[in-house]
Amino acid sequence: MESKKVNCSGSNSSSNGSGSTAASSSSTGLYDTVWECVIPYVQDPRDRARCRWCRLSRRFPQLESLKLKGKPRAAMFNLIDEDWGGYVTPWVEEVIGAFGRMKALHFRRMIVSDADLELLATSRAGDLLEVLKLDKCSGFTTNGLLHIGRFCRNLRTLSMEESTITENDGEWLHQLALNNTVLEHLNFYTTYLTRVRAGDIELIASRCPSLASIKISDCDISDLTGFFRAAASLEEFGGGSFSESPGRAGEIVSNEQLERYASVAFPPRLSRLGLSFLGKAEMPIVYPVASKLKKLDLLFALLDTEGHCQLLQRCPNLEFLEAITPDNRKTPRKTLAPTKSELSFNIWYNGDSLRKNDAPKCGTRM
Repeated sequence: MESKKVNCSGSNSSSNGSGSTAASSSSTGLYDTVWECVIPYVQDPRDRARCRWCRLSRRFPQLESLKLKGKPRAAMFNLIDEDWGGYVTPWVEEVIGAFGRMKALHFRRMIVSDADLELLATSRAGDLLEVLKLDKCSGFTTNGLLHIGRFCRNLRTLSMEESTITENDGEWLHQLALNNTVLEHLNFYTTYLTRVRAGDIELIASRCPSLASIKISDCDISDLTGFFRAAASLEEFGGGSFSESPGRAGEIVSNEQLERYASVAFPPRLSRLGLSFLGKAEMPIVYPVASKLKKLDLLFALLDTEGHCQLLQRCPNLEFLEAITPDNRKTPRKTLAPTKSELSFNIWYNGDSLRKNDAPKCGTRM
């Protein structure tokens, strides 16, 4: 399919009278013919990856952005062997050797090693890199991230959501905070990294005035008051956690628990919010920004149907909602849809996805 496009392009160039362009196109077409003859005999996944890179670098020598998908989706359900393939190594080596203008890399469901991250960070490519996304990847540790934080000083986006990361310590985040002043998006949501220091998150906010989005793993919200004060440009926050209430189920939560989160104040520009383990007792911290929210993620909230309704009725401008309901009879629906635009949502009944028009009503808007 690609060969046909190349040959067609070469024909057009030749008709325009450009000899050099025609010669180049002819060379590319010959290379494509050789490729089609040889590649069926290359069986090793790593060798095939190197062949693809060679072809890619010849076609797009000025490439600045690249997205690669490794394993199929079945890998998310442990249906694919770990050694199936999808190794990043040959691609990283080619980025360093053949692409001198690469600014954005997005690896999805691929195997990444610490050596890959170190090689990328310490090369010239690390100086140029502005976007690095490791989406649902595995094979690396926080030692590899340490090199990214220390040397990739021009990173504007660093995302590792749902990646499987072996945690040795939290120094990687500290190095990122010390060496970066241009970060705009940071995402290590659902990575189960627990050695994250709230002081480092606050330092990132104070040193990176353009920080607009951050999604983190478990870190008590009460420890992030300094971060929220420093993050004046923040528009999206996801993750965090709340300590367990001292009161048992069905009891009124103690005033001590309420006071613990009373000092939490979200930045004024916040419009997208997702709080992990949000309970009914902590909902009041959301009320001051509820009217500004356009997206609300309640997938990991600890709310019953009544709690969902109570919170959503305070969100008149909501455009997108994600939630799980334990009650098959009552779910937020169209009465909570904003007046300015239609509400889109994903709601799960005990793990089953719900279609928009199937959800029953849940009370009137406040």
